Amino acid sequence: MIRIYKGSIKNEVDEVAIQQEISSYLQLDNINFLIGAGCSSNIVDGVEQGIPGMKKLYDDFFTDHDDFSAAGLELKNKFDCNLEKMLEALGAIQVANGIVEIDKEIDKKITLVQTFIREKIIAGLHGKEVLSIYKDFYKKMISESRKAPINIFTTNYDLYNEQALDFLGFPYNNGFTGTYKRKFNPASYKYAYVEDMNLSKEVWERVPNFFNLYKIHGSISWYKDQGDIFEKDYEDIENDETVMIYPTPLKDRTTLMVPYSDLFRNFESSLLKQNSVLITLGYSFADDHINRLILNALAIPTFKLIVFGQSDAIEKLIDLDDKRIIVINSDDKIHYFKNFVDKVMPEQSINTKEMIDMPTVTKIIKAFEEKK
Repeated sequence: MIRIYKGSIKNEVDEVAIQQEISSYLQLDNINFLIGAGCSSNIVDGVEQGIPGMKKLYDDFFTDHDDFSAAGLELKNKFDCNLEKMLEALGAIQVANGIVEIDKEIDKKITLVQTFIREKIIAGLHGKEVLSIYKDFYKKMISESRKAPINIFTTNYDLYNEQALDFLGFPYNNGFTGTYKRKFNPASYKYAYVEDMNLSKEVWERVPNFFNLYKIHGSISWYKDQGDIFEKDYEDIENDETVMIYPTPLKDRTTLMVPYSDLFRNFESSLLKQNSVLITLGYSFADDHINRLILNALAIPTFKLIVFGQSDAIEKLIDLDDKRIIVINSDDKIHYFKNFVDKVMPEQSINTKEMIDMPTVTKIIKAFEEKK
């Protein structure tokens, strides 16, 4: 059975009940998703595919750097075997170095860990099973009646969202404009994409099933040049050029800088709209700067937060006893991204399948031409 908490009230229901509940939310205009690190990793036959989780990253790092130390202390088997926590500690040493030198090589050590994380992300970009889950996620999201854009916020640096949307041919905006040199332009999120540019029309029809993609912690495909943010192939970007928020004591301050300030402003404004719904997937609520914005949205009576997950921080959300906070999990991991997509999201319509199954259409046309 599946556990569903509305406030602190717990009920146990079956998959059908969860499907019906989530389906009703997916029909709303102001629908937002927050996709965390857990969505870009999937276990297949005991082997992790995609981007490794923090425990796996930690183990792999110390396999390569068994004697890694800082401030005279060996760091293996510390920080709950979490590489993010270790990086935060290294950042604290870096800050303290400004007062009294604790570790003169701390900058190099931080760069070593950050480079390791980036390389692992790049190595995990081609998990076929993970990409398939993302494709199904987006296919099941669309409907013939939807006109309002769907907002996808993600803390992930990887490119699985972009790969899935590009493969499916779905229109989306990731905040960059231009073709030859794509530049970050936050104003583009305010643009309305319409189907017909006939200026004689009194009312223009929005492009249906449009997605806004906000990468609120940056991306491996972003780089900075003279203060502006650009996008290009990650293989052409040096590690020190990458625009990514790594976990450090200055993480909160970083979110106040370009481009993160614009991205977080959009996140906040989307949540503060009337009848807004936020569904979180693969997010453990470990980022205080994100949590603050989510909790602030509870000041709006019509806001709803739907959490698929299980962690100590999520337990604290349940303890708030607010019926607008709905937490869903189960012993058989219904809250995992793959299970959410396969078992919770409603099946796509026949018309939608016909619209997006272009490879099959191509095969039919080719077969017809060969018979001519």
